[in-house]
Amino acid sequence: MSYMQKKEQMTKDFKFVAECARDCGKDAAREESLHSLAAKVSYIDSFLRGGRLTADEAAQQVKDLYKAWKSANKAIDSEP
Repeated sequence: MSYMQKKEQMTKDFKFVAECARDCGKDAAREESLHSLAAKVSYIDSFLRGGRLTADEAAQQVKDLYKAWKSANKAIDSEP
């Protein structure tokens, strides 16, 4: 088993944060988004160190994850 996620799944994982911005406020949504990013990067690091991901796979996972996180933060900022 590996931690390979598709870009669509990563984007979906962060979408709830943008929805949370409406209910709990932008600051709380940003905190949750950052916490989620940190946790997922930690998982990727663990899989890399455990030999379940190659360095190239891990780098691509982090890159895709960062893009999804950045998109979620833009969505949070665009909320009224």
